[in-house]
Order: sequence, then C-alpha cells, then structure tokens
Amino acid sequence: MEGFTNFLKKAVDVLLVAALLAVAASVIITYAAKEKSGSKTAQASVFGYTPTVTLTGSMLPTIQINALSIVKCCDISEARVGDIVVFYSDQRGTNIIHRAVEITGQGDSVSIVTKGDNNAAPDSAPVTKSNFIGIAKVTFNRAAPVVKKLLREDGSGLDPVKMLIAGGIACAAIFAALELLKCLVLLLLRLFKSGSGE
Repeated sequence: MEGFTNFLKKAVDVLLVAALLAVAASVIITYAAKEKSGSKTAQASVFGYTPTVTLTGSMLPTIQINALSIVKCCDISEARVGDIVVFYSDQRGTNIIHRAVEITGQGDSVSIVTKGDNNAAPDSAPVTKSNFIGIAKVTFNRAAPVVKKLLREDGSGLDPVKMLIAGGIACAAIFAALELLKCLVLLLLRLFKSGSGE
C-alpha cells in the first residue's frame, strides 16, 4: 500500500507540473505568434481557445457588459446561424461579439450577417474570412465584476499585465487545491489501511 501511495504522490506532482508547463508554453507561443504576425484577427490562445470580453450592452440580456466569453478560434466555415461569433471591426478598431443571423456563400467566399441581440438592426458590414476570429462557446456573465478589474485603463479590452497577475494567482490557487486534494486522498488511504487491520 505504501508503494501505491508514493506512486500516487509522484503521479499527481508530475501531472500538475506538466499541465502548468503546457499552458504556459501555449500562451507564450501563441502570444509571440500573434505579435509577430501583426494580424488584427490573430489571437493569443490556449489549445485553440481565447478569452474575449463584451464591452457594450449590444448582446444584452444574453451577454452582460464585461462578461467573459471563451471563444474557439476556427475557420468561418464552422459558423452556423444562431452562433455567437467574434470578429474584428475595422470601423470600431476592436473585436465585436454578435450573433450570426444569416450566412451566405461557400468556402473562402462565406459571409456572415451579424446582429447584437439588443440591437434593432443588423451590423452594417458582413463578417468575412479576413476578419472572422471564432465562435463563443461559453460565457461567464457572473464574472463581469472581476473582469472589469482586469480591463485596460481606457476600457478597450483585457490588460495583459493584469491578466498575467490574475493567471499567476489562479495557478497558485489551482496548485493549492490540488495539493489539498492529494493530502485528502493520502489521509483516506491511511484511514483505509488502518481500518483494514494491516
């Protein structure tokens, strides 16, 4: 039983370190690629997903102001009518998150008419392959008060420095929670061992 306990300790430690290194490496590589490309639609992502913040009330009540959405970076051909999509707007100079209300064309000539759920009319310009970023897969409306504190001073999006600090705190919290879980499992194993009369 002691051999299994030692194996369990080492396995949890190795998995934790590997997961943290994989996430850190992915963030660094994709951020560097984004900066090098100079593309306005390139997104720093982790395993193909990137966060985005809704800065206006155009998607109310579905998405609250300052809500955090996790976006799957993908090709425009994956979007369907009804999906909430993210695209870069040259007109506004920022990313927009709106619902796809009409899709026309095929292949590289796909275009999407978008509209905010709270807007009276569709957006003036359709989304094309050149400014499409991805599809919002999950939104955390309750995270809005926390996200608000992570925004740049001008409110134009997430502040990378604040995100790095928050990420460090989150990693430390995850590490602490896993260590606590490991201790709990070891305690249960000891109780089981002593209860079985060995």
